[in-house]
Amino acid sequence: MIEKSETVVYICDVDVSRLPAEQRIAGLRIRTALVNFLAQIHERKRSHEEITQYQNRLWQQRQDAAAKALADARNTRDMLLFKGYSKQKYESELEKITASIRDLEKKQTQVRENPPLIAETAQLVLHRDMANGVFSGAPKDVERKNFCQTRSIDLLLSSSLRELYGRWILSYSMYRAIDDRELYSDIVAFDPEELESILPQIGSVLYQVCSGLPTGAVQISAQPDSAGIIVNEEIKGRGTTPVLEGPPEDLRVTITNPGYFPNTFILERKPDYLSRARLSLSPMARNVFQISSNDFSDIKLYIDGLYRGQSPLSVELPKGLYSLQVIKGSGDSEVQSVPFILRTEDGTLSIQDSYLQKGPEKPVERARKQFYNAFGRFWIALPVAFIINGVADTYINAINYGGNENLLDPATKWYYSAQGAWVLTGVFLVETLYRLGSYVYSANRETSPVIEPHKE
Repeated sequence: MIEKSETVVYICDVDVSRLPAEQRIAGLRIRTALVNFLAQIHERKRSHEEITQYQNRLWQQRQDAAAKALADARNTRDMLLFKGYSKQKYESELEKITASIRDLEKKQTQVRENPPLIAETAQLVLHRDMANGVFSGAPKDVERKNFCQTRSIDLLLSSSLRELYGRWILSYSMYRAIDDRELYSDIVAFDPEELESILPQIGSVLYQVCSGLPTGAVQISAQPDSAGIIVNEEIKGRGTTPVLEGPPEDLRVTITNPGYFPNTFILERKPDYLSRARLSLSPMARNVFQISSNDFSDIKLYIDGLYRGQSPLSVELPKGLYSLQVIKGSGDSEVQSVPFILRTEDGTLSIQDSYLQKGPEKPVERARKQFYNAFGRFWIALPVAFIINGVADTYINAINYGGNENLLDPATKWYYSAQGAWVLTGVFLVETLYRLGSYVYSANRETSPVIEPHKE
């Protein structure tokens, strides 16, 4: 029978007592990352030394239990002489205990001759307290063994974070309870803004320590050198990444660069092996065209919000749609065109004077003004309606509670005035909602004209 098929891991709360109060939230970020790292490790490959430790301890415990049971039975047999039993009962009890002793002697022999079999590969599980959100502080060194024994913990991960001259110092260690020793310990110094890049390195180390298996590494190179490399939705660099070490797994790699077709592929990170991947992106089809104008004055050209130069201008762009804006002059005399949608084609694009002439008011601008006007009327009418209604209520209360009939005529006038004010406020509210809908509709309509170069 295979025994000890689980290895229980417990992660202590990060000690941040030596950090300023405003920085202690970093301890929660580190603890969360450590839990996530270990939760992804499902098995532990035990070393021969560890298997021997578990086997010897369990074997010794069983031999001690068998020896104690046998000694207790023999002691009970010896004490029969002092029980004062009759001869018949004494012989009956002696026969029972003697049979029990023979069975215990056989069991002791079996235990002594059959050491327990310990699982070479154990399931790595997080302690049940962690699943309930309970994280105790790290015990002192002299208390670690008792801490683990009382909670049935095999591996104990403790860590602390402190500040030194503006840098953070993270100390962490993995303790094994079976032989009362630290499997691994390390101290890492880094700038606070480097925390997110340091955590994966710690996760790689913990994988080796907890799984008992080697990590793998990958390095990715791409052409052109400006290509961005994204691994598992995280940007890892441009052109060439550093060596990315971590647990063996399939990595999703995406390489992108403006003007090139992106490429996505799966790269396997193999254990104890450095995998290298080299890839060249394929350029998109590009269009070369000229932008000129009939006016000899300076005309500035902006494509996708970036200044590209003055007319005349030769432009080479990947085939597609871009935003083009034309600006003439500067200062008070500056004239801007509306943004155009530029569809790239080989040829020449001539900037017409009409591009820079101010046309009629745009529908979206007109709708915006109408909405603001209606909204203003509503907010003027609303407090006026409240005031008139308050005056009417005052007159009505004076009649009801004071019995002054002379106030009946003004009370009636103010009452109907209040009703009219509420009706007018409702009309303004309906108008405001209508103008808002018109404004949203106009703002979402495609208003930019499309222009493109033409071959002469």
